[in-house]
Amino acid sequence: MWINATGLATGNLVLGGLVFLLGLVILRENPGQRLNRVVSLLLFFGGFGAVLSALSLLAPAGSAGATLPETAAYLWELFFPTAFLLASIFPEERAFTRRIELPGGLRTPSFMLLVFAPHVFHFLLMLLMSMWKPETDPVLSVPAAVRPLFGGFAVIARVWLGVHRSLFSLVDLGFGAGAIALLLGSWRTTQVPRIRAQIGAITVGLICCLALYASATSVPTLFGLKLSREWQSLLTTAALLLGSGSIAYAMVRFKFLDAKLIARRGILYALASAVLIGFYLLVVEKVNAYVSKAFGLDARVVEPVFLIMALTLFQPAIARLEESLDQMFLRDPGDYRNVLRALGRELQTTIDLDDLLTRAARTMTEALLLRSSYVLAVTPQGPVSRAGAGDPLDDAAMQQLASIAGRLEQGRAVFRLADPIDGLRRADRELLVHKLGGELMLPLRWRGETLGLVLLGEKLTRTEYTSEDETLLQGLASQMAVSLQNALLLRDRLQVARLEEELHLAHQIQRTFLRSEFPVMPRCEVHAINISSRQVGGDYYDVVPCEDGSFLVAIADVAGKGVPAALMSSMLQAALRTHSRSAEPVSTILRNINALVYRSTAVHQFATFFLARVDAAGRHLTFCNAGHNWPALVRSDGTTVFLERGGLLLGVLEDIQLEHERVDLQPGDVLVLFTDGISEAANRDGELFGEQRVAEIVRELDRPLDARTITARLLDEVEAHLGAEEAQDDRTLLVLRVHEGADDAAADVPAGEPVEARAD
Repeated sequence: MWINATGLATGNLVLGGLVFLLGLVILRENPGQRLNRVVSLLLFFGGFGAVLSALSLLAPAGSAGATLPETAAYLWELFFPTAFLLASIFPEERAFTRRIELPGGLRTPSFMLLVFAPHVFHFLLMLLMSMWKPETDPVLSVPAAVRPLFGGFAVIARVWLGVHRSLFSLVDLGFGAGAIALLLGSWRTTQVPRIRAQIGAITVGLICCLALYASATSVPTLFGLKLSREWQSLLTTAALLLGSGSIAYAMVRFKFLDAKLIARRGILYALASAVLIGFYLLVVEKVNAYVSKAFGLDARVVEPVFLIMALTLFQPAIARLEESLDQMFLRDPGDYRNVLRALGRELQTTIDLDDLLTRAARTMTEALLLRSSYVLAVTPQGPVSRAGAGDPLDDAAMQQLASIAGRLEQGRAVFRLADPIDGLRRADRELLVHKLGGELMLPLRWRGETLGLVLLGEKLTRTEYTSEDETLLQGLASQMAVSLQNALLLRDRLQVARLEEELHLAHQIQRTFLRSEFPVMPRCEVHAINISSRQVGGDYYDVVPCEDGSFLVAIADVAGKGVPAALMSSMLQAALRTHSRSAEPVSTILRNINALVYRSTAVHQFATFFLARVDAAGRHLTFCNAGHNWPALVRSDGTTVFLERGGLLLGVLEDIQLEHERVDLQPGDVLVLFTDGISEAANRDGELFGEQRVAEIVRELDRPLDARTITARLLDEVEAHLGAEEAQDDRTLLVLRVHEGADDAAADVPAGEPVEARAD
């Protein structure tokens, strides 16, 4: 027979020891993890079976030394229910593994107890029968009177024991088939590629394991075949090692159990060393046999030569083999450690905030196989977050996370939510753990300033975060903080540049519709000024000659700043000039403009508007005030009339009711139109300039003064009131002055010569 019992036993001992050590490595990696404990137990039974097989081969058949291995061999069969237990909790714990509450406060036995019960009973029975063998000593030393009864019982026990011993392997196969069925179901439903690969590797190993085990046990029994002890040992050991080896392969190749790199490398290199040592022993054995047969020499003479050659060649060979295995299994670009390190390098050149947050959240989720993950950045405009997995955060949750990040202890870089954390309130834990499913927090800090937070949830594999994970994530968080700081600085600079560009464009738009010259009006003169603030608003003024000889005098203030407000002001100008061809009442004109504004702009856009029509003779005006500051009509005798009749501001409702009113214009009257940039100009103490002060200043001016001078004096007073304070809004003034005397309509300005306006 070509199978050498001694060599086979040696191989079993070596490989069984390696499998047993692998179980210790996995248990030591994370003893608190249930999955690690189950896998370790599986490997212990696999290694135990291989060692027992070796001891059985080394002991002579039928000797007393073979009794213990033969009896203890039944213990390694716990490998199969353990495999079923593994399939029941990986990758997800199934509902049938949980204990059920029964009436009266009772609970069903634990799932593990139920799974192991058949094999524990089987082992105890075989142990009992090893001490009393009914087939050889059926009656022991019992009294003669009851010996026939015991003899009959011994016959029944012998038959039942033979059937039980022969067919119990079917129970093993049933557990194995159940494990394979569960794993295949998980493989079909799992969407994560890495977990699918892990399940696939383990499933293939278990299928091979069952096929070999059935060939060694059930098939010979069912078909009446006779296998030698060596063949049974070989097939059984191969079955155990393939089942256990699939675990090792899944760990090394597909990061099963999230094993540390050093553990995976240790497994791989130990196997490589075992292969080389086995190859060396095989070569030495064959060469020794050849030398002894061919030359008649004692094999011990040439063994030192082979030993020297082995010492010379072993180290380069193992180094070369380790390098090849490292390239094949460990240097995987898809390894989550490599992925996270690559992410850190990519973030060094990522300066767009949205891209940074999205890429970091998505990559960490995919690399670590997370159920939920969030990356939060605290910006001057408010917190911004991205979810790699899980529901997006609402504003309240982002604000709470930003508050939590600011309260975390400065001396720590990683926070496990299972541990006590200073400064964490009950409501904070409710959000972090129960709502968001968080397990690990990493604040993003740069030079002591908290810039954001990384919140990582449970892994899909239900494995805990290892110390290696924490170290890797801590370095990644440091890199993210630097990149986040750069992104925030860039965002601020871009925002400033964008604002400056927008303000420049708004200025340009505003200059296109604000008059630089005014038409000559009978008995009246007009002057206007607009001084833009740093944030260009939507102030608008105009004087439009109509076909009937009258003039439309308008001032408006659009809500908002920048380009949108300037564009809406431009739209108001176009609408007003379109209506200059008609003689409609000013209230009707504003109703039409309101409908246009309501239909053509966003909900949040509206405008105040004052519109007056000065008749062709310049002796009276009709006005309508749509929510604008009340213009002050200061009479020549010092009395003041505020023009307030009108209605609601434009753009709020599609159909509004507006009223108009007529007032007479007398020589020396001054009408001052202004926006809230004048009336609401606040000094250092917060005191507003006010509408009444506008009228008071005009009353106190020496008469007569032209419209330009009155405008300049009013503006000087506003500037004096502001002092060192910066204006927060555009300041717009339009002054209409009725000439002194009845016949001086053209006394100040020659007929047909336009009057300049000032717009700063």
